[in-house]
Amino acid sequence: MHWINRRQVSVTASSAVRPPTDPLPAGYTARVTAAPHLRPVRPDDRAALAQIAYHTGFFGASAAVYFPDAALFGALWMEPYLGGAGVEGAGAAGFVADLDGVVLGYIVGAPDHGAYQRALTAVVARFLTTHRPTPDTLRSLRYLVRAARYSSPHADWMAYPAHLHLNLLPAARGLGVGRRLLDAHLSALGGLGVPGVQLSTTTENGAAITLYGRAGFGVLASRDSPLWMPWLGRATTHVVMGRRCPGWDPDRACPD
Repeated sequence: MHWINRRQVSVTASSAVRPPTDPLPAGYTARVTAAPHLRPVRPDDRAALAQIAYHTGFFGASAAVYFPDAALFGALWMEPYLGGAGVEGAGAAGFVADLDGVVLGYIVGAPDHGAYQRALTAVVARFLTTHRPTPDTLRSLRYLVRAARYSSPHADWMAYPAHLHLNLLPAARGLGVGRRLLDAHLSALGGLGVPGVQLSTTTENGAAITLYGRAGFGVLASRDSPLWMPWLGRATTHVVMGRRCPGWDPDRACPD
């Protein structure tokens, strides 16, 4: 969820897509050439999307500062969309920004909050039965406990049943890719008959708030929260933004 500078960048990978525990940007070399193209998410994008989510998960920086278990992070933040609530399950679109086979950013989401909650529950159950806790898992619990205690606000799920996540690597910023991903996803949601979509961010992401505002999103709810206090050293304000989907027809049924 990041606004971007104005320049064109090409990125080549020094090796195949690595697991989310590998550092960025060590395996990537940026050079000015051309903008990436958009394509639908594929099943083989899982590792790349989890990696991007993890390495941009702290207001554009690595989530390792508050969530050292990269495998659990990838499962919680990505798997519900790719395995039940989004692309493959309910039919909502997910798109990636691809340059020469390297994924530089993505947008994913769920068109229905209930489907997302069921998919998330299944992911958690599967992870608990297939992974042994590590010291990094235990250190990540601090964030999970605080997130449960200081939950983010949300808008009316009936009016805005869909939600989305958008993340870009630094090399993809400056090309208008964030807006292109957002427009593609909104168009897909409108084609499904979804009435509205919401997202959650914070005032720490002022550039993202600007991006969404320019795309027609308005602030639907906000709440001051101490959630990030241990890592930011200050409280922040959680902001929920939303908008109606393009071409929504109130007489058309929404996806179940």
